[in-house]
Amino acid sequence: MLAAMKPDAVLINAGRGDLIDETALITALDSGTPGHAVLDVLCKEPLPKDDPLWRHPSVTITPHVSGWHLGDALGDVVENLRRLGSGETFLHEVDRARGY
Repeated sequence: MLAAMKPDAVLINAGRGDLIDETALITALDSGTPGHAVLDVLCKEPLPKDDPLWRHPSVTITPHVSGWHLGDALGDVVENLRRLGSGETFLHEVDRARGY
C-alpha cells in the first residue's frame, strides 16, 4: 500500500502505532513513496534513541500530546502542514537535543 502512494504524498499517523509497519515505511520512504511521513504514534513508545526513524530525513515525529493545548490546535496543524510544504520551520518543533 505504501508503494501505491504518490511521491509527493505525506503519510500521517495520529491513530495507533501498530497501524504502520515501520520497517516497511522506511523502505518505502527510501524508494520515494510516500514522500514524507509524520508520526504522532509509534509501535514502541518511547521510541528508542537509536531507532532509525529519529534520523530519517523523510520522517517528522510529533510529541503525541493529546488533551489541553494553548490556542488553536487544529490551526497549528494546518499551519505546520503549510510550513512543511514551503520548507519553513514548524511551530512548536521538538528540540531533539532537549528531548521534547
